[in-house]
Amino acid sequence: MFNIESWDWESKEKMLADTAKWKDKFEDVWEPYISQDGEKIASIVKIGEGEHNIAVNEGTWEEPFEKIWYSRFSPDGRLTALITKDMEWTMAVDGKTWEQMYEYIWDTKFSADGKIIAATTKVDSVYGITINEKTLECPVQLESIASHVISPDGKISAAIAQTVPLGQADLDGFLKGSWSVVVNGKPWKNNFVDVYGLTMSNDGKNIAVEYRDSICEYGILVNEKPWNEKFACTWEPVFHPKNSDEITAPVRQWGQWFLATNGRIVWDNGFYSLLYPTYSPDGNNIAAAVAPQFAKWTIAVNGQPWSVTFGECIQKPCFSPDGRKVAAIAKDKGNWLLVVDGAVLGEAFDNIWEPVFSPNDDKVICKVEKNGKYAIAVNGKIRRNDYEALWNPVVSPDGTKVMICGVEDGKYYRKVVPLSDI
Repeated sequence: MFNIESWDWESKEKMLADTAKWKDKFEDVWEPYISQDGEKIASIVKIGEGEHNIAVNEGTWEEPFEKIWYSRFSPDGRLTALITKDMEWTMAVDGKTWEQMYEYIWDTKFSADGKIIAATTKVDSVYGITINEKTLECPVQLESIASHVISPDGKISAAIAQTVPLGQADLDGFLKGSWSVVVNGKPWKNNFVDVYGLTMSNDGKNIAVEYRDSICEYGILVNEKPWNEKFACTWEPVFHPKNSDEITAPVRQWGQWFLATNGRIVWDNGFYSLLYPTYSPDGNNIAAAVAPQFAKWTIAVNGQPWSVTFGECIQKPCFSPDGRKVAAIAKDKGNWLLVVDGAVLGEAFDNIWEPVFSPNDDKVICKVEKNGKYAIAVNGKIRRNDYEALWNPVVSPDGTKVMICGVEDGKYYRKVVPLSDI
């Protein structure tokens, strides 16, 4: 999170908006969002037929729009949304629109500091990536864009794009390949049947994707160069957090799923399924969601699965700050459970969100839902009052406090409580 040290960690409680009044004031109120520092809450609201606005804390944007969609706060606290004027789309930032209008605009992305705002756009049936109002020039016409990413510093933009037009039922053209990766407006040299799973290293130096070179052969591309090995299938690659030259991905071979690094299978165990490979912060350990058998889900750490399994699913693993513990959210028999190092903690819930470890690993803090209400749970036990809306807790940089943002009795509060009190 951007500039977390500068957030207000001293104010114990702030009531920033009476959101209950929104429902009385406007015809309709959409799902609310908050800024990363918790200082702002916003929601798209309908103020009349064909007129929408955004409520922010106790006010609104000055100008209403025909439609508003995908409102998101940037890391530096600016509120962005995609809006229409006269049947055309553009980006609005804190209520001020970009000058250029588009047929469509979607998939807003931000640099780590929020100063760079990027989105996919379409003008005159041509697709492009637009960054801070300027669409990147490309030597070929992009027929479509599937996804895009930008580097943390905002200097590198990459997109999966169709760079070769295809006619209807053009099977030969399809098999020759029409998809590639476009980096800062420049397409990679080769095209492929499919390209997906786009990811970028933290330093922005390396870009990796899955690709399909023929109907039945899959592999990983890193900066245009393919791994030597081909597989029956692959999933999205991930970069080592400290070494951007190390790329790991789930791969399917011999009827099972394995974990491969730089093309070499590194886990001896094969699984029925393998998803969400995740490195520890120091990069010394790696965990993934696996199924040793059909409908038997668990977490494997460095290739060794937990003994406990769950019948419905298990989510992406989460390492503690020192990399010694692993938490995950699992679903079994209709209930969501918090699991740490293979042991279920506390009670079952209707839903659980991404867990957060305390600095010394003794507490795992989660947003949970039970009986239609939201709460903060610690080690699987509810510790805070029920909320009408709630966001994920954030631990302070010094590890002594927790920021909890939620709506109680129609009012939005930003609270900072000592970690020892929860």
